[in-house]
Amino acid sequence: MSATGHDIPSHCENCNAQLEGHYCHDCGQSVVNPVRDAGHALEEVFESFWHLDGRIFRTLRDLIFPGRVANNYLAGQRARYVAPLRLFLVLSVVTFFFAQLVIHVDNNDKANPMVQLEDGVQSNDKNAAKQSKAFAKAGSIADVEQIRRKNLADLAEAREAIPAVLLHARKAIDVAAEDVNRAADRRIDAIGRERGMSGEQIAAAKADGAQRAAAAMETAKQTLEKAADLTTLQRLRDERLAPHHVKLASLPASAAAARRHELNEIREINIAAGCRAAQLQIADATSTEGDRVRKESEDARIYGDPDCYDRLTLFGSEEPWDEETNPLTFSWAPAFFNHWINRQIAHGRENVSRAQKDPGLWVRALLAAVPSALFLLVPVFALLLKLAYLGSGRLYLEHLVIALYSHAYMCLTMLAFFILIALDNAISPHWDGYGWISGILITLLWMWLPVYLLLMQKRVYRNGWPVTVLRYLVIGNLYFVLLAFAATFLALASLVRM
Repeated sequence: MSATGHDIPSHCENCNAQLEGHYCHDCGQSVVNPVRDAGHALEEVFESFWHLDGRIFRTLRDLIFPGRVANNYLAGQRARYVAPLRLFLVLSVVTFFFAQLVIHVDNNDKANPMVQLEDGVQSNDKNAAKQSKAFAKAGSIADVEQIRRKNLADLAEAREAIPAVLLHARKAIDVAAEDVNRAADRRIDAIGRERGMSGEQIAAAKADGAQRAAAAMETAKQTLEKAADLTTLQRLRDERLAPHHVKLASLPASAAAARRHELNEIREINIAAGCRAAQLQIADATSTEGDRVRKESEDARIYGDPDCYDRLTLFGSEEPWDEETNPLTFSWAPAFFNHWINRQIAHGRENVSRAQKDPGLWVRALLAAVPSALFLLVPVFALLLKLAYLGSGRLYLEHLVIALYSHAYMCLTMLAFFILIALDNAISPHWDGYGWISGILITLLWMWLPVYLLLMQKRVYRNGWPVTVLRYLVIGNLYFVLLAFAATFLALASLVRM
């Protein structure tokens, strides 16, 4: 019976050979059954990753010295170290798992109370000069007043869009409005003096300009984007849709291009109406729910997305892309491929909107995909080494070992970088000086990485410095070009998959 209280079999449970120790002399299987021993099962899990018999610590220690692990492993000292593929996989998984815990991107999803000083915002000379120049083009007092009312209305709309907690930003809008009024008053006084107008005539001209401005703004409200309420919005939407429905009904089925154009126009009107409806409902909810902190993602889920996306056109097409009415089609490709590529475009378009509200989604998707990209690039890097050292007599698998250990050190460097970020996040709020220390350490860490790789290449291949540096630069440039392509593809893939 073992120390854990379980019976030790007399014969191997795998090959039925007579047992004479803790391991079968024929097949090597342990006498301890992990199914019956939880402690041994846990030990096997860790051992399968790390081989916690001292090799992982020895490997990490020697990995710090450029080329030592690769040279010793290729010289036959394999039992001393963790196998290169295992080491790279474990370090890459640990590194980017830790990165996702450390890297945080503010999504501005909730409004945090902010204390801002009411003073400190003063009239900007450049803005005042710009306003004076704009009013200088007005030839009459009525024109000046019309421009004034239009600018003030735009500023008021911008001010309402700013959360009430951002007092400093609202104050800047108020100062800009004061600049508009001062510039308008100066221009009105100048015109009045030039033309010898009385106070009554100036007041009448200003009233005329105000009336014209009100009429112009009322006309501007008769658009979907400026609809003041849901009833007006519905009426405007129906008015815009009616002629397109009539025209669509009159087009024969053979007029595919014309029908597609009308369908796209109908869709654009519905999108604009839906966007404005969401804006109006969110505005109503904001005004009726008091000081409740609003979250953009929650409002978008309940009322709809208030941010209308732009028209997406591909390859110079005049019609906007649409998965159903105007999909991207390759004539040489089978139907399933065209369907798949349009599905990816649709996912990407939806996710761009999500990522704009929460950039952390894209960052997390990117970090999760980086280990896979590095794993795919390792054999490519080994191939570059093979081509650069064709006369070295080394086999491709030897170059692959070197590539794996160099990428393992890159993962170790990135892990150290993320640890420094975590320490900075934890210590800097309590000690301002640590930010400088962390910045210096991170700079030194990244400066040492290319030096480490150059020294590793020199010590492993044992060429002279001129030849080593030349090959290092050629391999490095080619590799980073490939890395740029992989990163671009990875960014696009992450955008679609997140």
